[in-house]
Amino acid sequence: MQDRYDVIVVGSGAGGGAAAYALVKAGKRVLMLEKGGRLPRDGMTLSTMVVFREGRFSNKTEWQDGHGKPFVPSAEHYNLGGKTKWYGAALLRFSAHEFEPDPAFQCLGWPFGLDTLEPYYDEAERMLHVNRFANEPELQSVIDKIVEDDPAWRPEPLPLGLKPEIVNDPQEAKHFDGYASVAGYKGDSELCFVLPIENEANFRLVLDKEVTGFLHASDRPDVVEGVVCADGSYFFADTVVLACGAMSSPRLLQDYFAVTGLDRTLPCAASVGRNFRMHINSAVIVFSPFRDYDVLRKTAIFFNERHPHTTVQCLGWLDGQLLATQLPAATPEFFSDMIGARALGFFVTTEDGSSPDNRVVSNRGHRPVLDYELDRIAPSRDEHAACIHDFERALRHAGFAGTSRWTGLAGTSHAVGTLVTGADPESSVVDPDGRVHGMRGLYVGDGSVLPRTSRVNPSLTIYAWGLRLGRRLAAG
Repeated sequence: MQDRYDVIVVGSGAGGGAAAYALVKAGKRVLMLEKGGRLPRDGMTLSTMVVFREGRFSNKTEWQDGHGKPFVPSAEHYNLGGKTKWYGAALLRFSAHEFEPDPAFQCLGWPFGLDTLEPYYDEAERMLHVNRFANEPELQSVIDKIVEDDPAWRPEPLPLGLKPEIVNDPQEAKHFDGYASVAGYKGDSELCFVLPIENEANFRLVLDKEVTGFLHASDRPDVVEGVVCADGSYFFADTVVLACGAMSSPRLLQDYFAVTGLDRTLPCAASVGRNFRMHINSAVIVFSPFRDYDVLRKTAIFFNERHPHTTVQCLGWLDGQLLATQLPAATPEFFSDMIGARALGFFVTTEDGSSPDNRVVSNRGHRPVLDYELDRIAPSRDEHAACIHDFERALRHAGFAGTSRWTGLAGTSHAVGTLVTGADPESSVVDPDGRVHGMRGLYVGDGSVLPRTSRVNPSLTIYAWGLRLGRRLAAG
């Protein structure tokens, strides 16, 4: 007879890793299923050409937009640790007001306030070794010029999930933002949540195992009892935690609801996949006449109350090889190296409001659909453009010239919201504890649940949600 687990966790990213950790530490028998495998430790994950030019570790599955145009969401990653292996490790808390609804900006509210997540924020920050680093000389000079020109730009140290000793390793310091650390300097789900429990007797990790559906009790599709995988294998548990990310989790649920008929009986089914958000993110790249000798770079974040839903972060190291991935293949290496040594990058992030028409659709048997239009969230679109205009003006006054570009549909690294949490099954998919409305044994542990994205990276909040979910499930 097949083993039965207390909990199956599907996915090993921020929410899945944190939930599994909390459950195992509480004594629950946990099975974690991860679609991908372990990343190599041979240095390839620090290679600009391998990571960016070849895209060796990125998603290759083709999607289509709302107009049927194909594209590849290359910011998706299927490996142990999920997207946390590749993130820039900016780990910020949402502000108290970002748990409240903001109708003028099309922002939904959370079913609870900041105080509910605060202890889990504390724990996640400790486990992910969040630190703040001093700005290096060239960056500090740029910041001083920006603030002198316009004091409305308020710089603060950027909380980073990086060990302090990374500054002594230039190769890792220059290649943590968008790369996977080899030496273990970056706090991610694998290193900080999965590895500490991997050898526990009540934990089992199975890699390269794609979950494609759920098992349910006889004649009770609303009672989930396990999962079925692409290779035909299946596993049983009292509880399943879905933590595949906001691009994948809703598609699994859509397919299950369609096959079982629950799409016609559960009020929450109409909301599955809707309210997709991923921030409006644009890179601003500027060039100086002087060579930049900073290494870490990504140590500051700007706030400006003229743009209350937007922040500007410094990007990590931009060298010639990285810039060359955005230039024509025939560009001479000496030219890309020359401009790379003089480049500075900034990341403009605006909270995108919710539109039910911005959504993920499984489209079973065909290309999945990401239907996302900025015109549906006009207040977010307009603030983003205004912030870029203001920041580029400040940079010009500081002596820098450059360009900006929206990351586009492929830039789904901050994807959230497709299984939003709330108290009302008519307008949300999971309840405040993460249980799918109208279901028994099925919970969601990833960023799909976030009602708001805030103006900062969502990773720390997803870790906190996962820890809270794990603790509440363990407590029964």
